[in-house]
Amino acid sequence: MSQSKQSAGRRLSTITIDQAIAGASNVLIAILAARALGVAAFGLFGIVFIVYVTAQGASRALIGEPLLVHPAEAEERPGDAIGTGAVLGVSLGGVVALAGAVAHVWDGRLGNALLVLAVCLPFLVLQDLGRYLGFATHRPSYSLVLDLVWLVLVVVAVGVLSVTDRSTLTWFIAVWGGSGALAGLLVLPQHRITRLRFSLSWLRETWAYSWRYLVSFTATQGAALVTSIGVGAVAGARALGAVRGAILLTRPVGMVQAASIAAGTAEISRLEPGSPQVRRHVNRTTALTTGLALANMVVLLFLPDVLGRLVLGATWEPTQRLLLPATVQIVMLGLICGTRAGLTGMRAVRKTVRIDVASTVIISASTVTGAVIDGALGAYWALVVGQAVCAVIWWSVYLTHDPHSEPQARTRVVPDGAAASAEPATEGSEPAERN
Repeated sequence: MSQSKQSAGRRLSTITIDQAIAGASNVLIAILAARALGVAAFGLFGIVFIVYVTAQGASRALIGEPLLVHPAEAEERPGDAIGTGAVLGVSLGGVVALAGAVAHVWDGRLGNALLVLAVCLPFLVLQDLGRYLGFATHRPSYSLVLDLVWLVLVVVAVGVLSVTDRSTLTWFIAVWGGSGALAGLLVLPQHRITRLRFSLSWLRETWAYSWRYLVSFTATQGAALVTSIGVGAVAGARALGAVRGAILLTRPVGMVQAASIAAGTAEISRLEPGSPQVRRHVNRTTALTTGLALANMVVLLFLPDVLGRLVLGATWEPTQRLLLPATVQIVMLGLICGTRAGLTGMRAVRKTVRIDVASTVIISASTVTGAVIDGALGAYWALVVGQAVCAVIWWSVYLTHDPHSEPQARTRVVPDGAAASAEPATEGSEPAERN
């Protein structure tokens, strides 16, 4: 095996370990929150976490994901991306603070928790941006360190909360968000940043990509929201709770799949579009994500009831009957990961956005229809069918994509001497792809 293949394999292994830790951390936080907080406070924690995930997704779409197709700039000018991330983080924190002030009128606990999250959010954005910088610059060990530090800090902090009997929602968000904020500060010494330029210059340069990533993120988040509301309205709150339980159990593998897409995109963006190396990366990513999904299926389908109740409590019983379609759906997502990484790495951003918008319509319609037919179980099986259709679309577009028919992009050699990175011919221009 060549040294480049070995290096790519090591990076993918490190990223897989990192995402396994990140996924396990999310599950652990949910379990700790369920145990430390009361039922009502845990429900409010879920709202705060959704707000965090939404803000994090927006920052990834605007800054993190475009980094993956700009590896040379990520190597040469990480400070520009970090400075833009800081400005965006402060802006998102301001929006969350405003939401907290409004929520305070409805529930003081939720309002206080959102205000605490708003204070931590700029540094949480920095922590997540540091992970994407690690992927883009072929230093996934940096990402692993960031997640390990956050995990260790939050476990210690929650332990202190339990000992001091301060297990309120506000304190829990403070130790969770504060731990991540402290971990985020490590990004500066990792990339030897001594002074930041706080501006939106990076976002302006990558806007031709960024807005499309934002549209894709909005489409997928909108689909999740529509399906959640639809299942809840049609099948009832108990069914929705079972769906959330199934999502919690499959989340770790879902996070590994997301990271595999990021890693694959970062690798492919350095290669000649359409080359055999690109196909190898697509096949490797697909095999990894699908294999993990199949392993996850086996583990969850044979999970003992005692462990299921330990994680989900009373929600385990209604969730158990959803595990088969839930795990099959993750397998369908695994089949998509390689092609998404391939098309994104080859900068076919317009095509990926169109697929995401089409997928939103397919998944939303199929899931709500399934809920009408057979409640939560019908919704999940219909979701499986919808994801299978989407997988066929992704592979069809990937197999018929001809990168050589696109306008020629200038080539830059990345600092580590790896394969060249193709960039748009002019700064801020449209991606090299025709309609």
